Amino acid sequence: MKVCMVTPHLPPDQAANALLPQLLHDGMVARGHDIRMMAFEPKASGDAKKDIHYIRKPRNGLARTLRLSHLATWWEVRAKAQIAFDDVDLVHIHSNTFMNQVAASIAHKSGVPFLLTHYGTEIWHYTPKRIDPFLWMNERAAHVTYYSRLLLQRSIELGVVPRRSAVVYPPVDERFGVPTEDERNEARRALGIDGPFLLNVKRLHPLAGQRFVVEAMPAVLAKFPNAKLAIAGEGESRGELEGLIRDLGLEDAVTLLGLVDNRDLPRYYHAADLFVLPSRLEAFPTVAAEALASGLRVVSADHPGGVELSELFPEDVRIVPREQIEPLAKVLITEIGRGTRSSDQTRKRIDSEFRPATAIDTYLELYEHARD
Repeated sequence: MKVCMVTPHLPPDQAANALLPQLLHDGMVARGHDIRMMAFEPKASGDAKKDIHYIRKPRNGLARTLRLSHLATWWEVRAKAQIAFDDVDLVHIHSNTFMNQVAASIAHKSGVPFLLTHYGTEIWHYTPKRIDPFLWMNERAAHVTYYSRLLLQRSIELGVVPRRSAVVYPPVDERFGVPTEDERNEARRALGIDGPFLLNVKRLHPLAGQRFVVEAMPAVLAKFPNAKLAIAGEGESRGELEGLIRDLGLEDAVTLLGLVDNRDLPRYYHAADLFVLPSRLEAFPTVAAEALASGLRVVSADHPGGVELSELFPEDVRIVPREQIEPLAKVLITEIGRGTRSSDQTRKRIDSEFRPATAIDTYLELYEHARD
């Protein structure tokens, strides 16, 4: 099978539409398939790889206002696609940008089927337009996959109804697993943890809602004075969170870890006692599935992703109202007091349905169907 993945992000970015394309690439190449990649150029030149067809990011300022950057992107995608799409069986487009729309148009005009994957934002924030390339892309796709069942449901409610669709949950990498007692103790020693340890892994963004768990920490500390909260991620909300931590006097209890390499994340999951996901909006939280696989129970706000996660793993996911500090604090205190780990049933389901091999098998089958 020859496939070209088109995605706005690739690692070291930790966006979902960076991790899944890379995982599919690596797994399929290991099975002998020819997988090519087209993506926006990385933020740091040192992160560039020779075998990826990079597209320059649209410029800000007057050129972008006048849509001249769109013209430049169209021209560059057209030129790079002559090589990247040469003799491919299918193009797999991840998420939605102008680059993705141009790639879909080129594939369609060339008679190459394309599969489209939606991750969340492109559906949650969709509004119909008179000239609507996003809707066109969905209608022309040979198959459209969604990160969650509720995301598919929302897509249909909005009138974005593909010819063929499927829900494919994000895979949890094999390195996320239950630690031995020695591994857990070593992780806690290395991080200097000697009490309850709460963890959040998410880009620092208003939609991620980290401020709500920070605001809940004084109540948690009143019950568990040596509790700690670590937040792994980077983004535009850092300044706001730093100010909030300072104003609440939480410098010794709350740590902003910054961007943590995916290879280092298991250590934090191993050391933690509870995973907290206070987001305002999620399609399907891969980080929470990683936590469950690592033996952690999850406290999540009642965004669609959290609700769906609780339906899949009802014994290990507690749901609280979004943006509500007091209910969140009460559940955190209760869960810390319980001191239990995620159940064998949860971890068995992850191992059977949410691992990379399963996702790769599913997508390869969809690729075959897309060619029919």
